[in-house]
Amino acid sequence: MNSTEIISLLQGSPLFRKVKSSMLASLLMKATRVMLAPEQTLMTPGQQNDRIYIILSGRLRVQVTVYDTNPLALLGAGECVGEMSMFDDDCASSYIIAATGCELLSIPHAEVWAILNESLQASHNMLNILANRVRSSNRVLAENMESMHGYQPLNYVDAITGVYNRRWLSENIVRLTQRHIRNNQQCAFILLKAENLKQFAAYFGSLGSDEAQRTIAQTMLRCLRPNDVATHISEDLFAILLPQTEQENANIVTGRLLAEISQTTIATPSGDALPPITLSVGISQLQPRDTLDSLISRATSAMCSA
Repeated sequence: MNSTEIISLLQGSPLFRKVKSSMLASLLMKATRVMLAPEQTLMTPGQQNDRIYIILSGRLRVQVTVYDTNPLALLGAGECVGEMSMFDDDCASSYIIAATGCELLSIPHAEVWAILNESLQASHNMLNILANRVRSSNRVLAENMESMHGYQPLNYVDAITGVYNRRWLSENIVRLTQRHIRNNQQCAFILLKAENLKQFAAYFGSLGSDEAQRTIAQTMLRCLRPNDVATHISEDLFAILLPQTEQENANIVTGRLLAEISQTTIATPSGDALPPITLSVGISQLQPRDTLDSLISRATSAMCSA
């Protein structure tokens, strides 16, 4: 990703949305890039932190414990971590771990303060981020209270791929549908089926099958916008929700995703290259009375027609 592409990404990010490109170009000269391998830890509780990290590609998990299978948040391209330390001058309070391979932009707190002092828009953006963090903390607190009173905690993240699972999508699809209808917005649903995944398991065992699933999920995350949602429905089924997206743009996203997956090498942990994955795709638009089953059914019909 070159400097022009990074500035374009920053101008669409929650922190620097609509900030002048000249200010971001100056900021970029004082920032550095950081690469993380999957499952590599960026921050741990108690660690001193004097930087904000913007995700250029990949996805980060925010979690309370290092082995937590139900992270507090999944953050994608354009989103930031490390902003809380800037305001209270305190240590990190959560684990920040790479759910996929990541490229980050590391910016010293002093440089971010300079932007906030100069740009009213950046200050508004930061307030919105902090407000969302407070809402998220309140939600986690409520869930913890339910757990203390005997309610079974739910796992909404797929253990193999690190993206949301079928349970999360099934429980949230009505809310997402109603939000888009209320705002008179389109939302596209992309269903992807890995046609030869069973052969992967037969020839290369569970390690090969798991690595194929992870590769598909990581490639999806690289190709999506921060507000898009990637999910793993079952072993060979993946789905993507594209908010504010009509059919034509969904077709473009799908083409880009298929091209990216076809060019991505799948390799075992030992480094052995595996054959490419064959994907079938179906696209549908959210409708007023949709459930997850109806969406999958309509997308499957589109897949068969294609």
